[in-house]
Amino acid sequence: MEQSSFSLVFGNSPFVKILDFFLGFDEFDYSIALISKETETKWETVEKVINLLLKKKIIKKTRKLGKAQLYMLNKGSSLTKLLLDIDIKISDFFMKKELEKQKVKIAS
Repeated sequence: MEQSSFSLVFGNSPFVKILDFFLGFDEFDYSIALISKETETKWETVEKVINLLLKKKIIKKTRKLGKAQLYMLNKGSSLTKLLLDIDIKISDFFMKKELEKQKVKIAS
């Protein structure tokens, strides 16, 4: 998974990687196995982070697919709305910074 603006600011810990995954892919629900694969994080670690995110109501359980429980971002949560807003503002900050760099190169 490519490093996002969110992880550039908050680091690359398993918690940040998994939170960033949910913020970036907020339209669907995902299994622990898929999250583990996409974030390159051990299954056991993903399970621990999922439990923390559930307690904070940042994500929610959606459905079962076979034996696998699926999870998705809880867009109804005030905390989740703040995190999405922060993510957008951080991305905007880095885009503006990159555009300024490119303007300097063109002007030189």
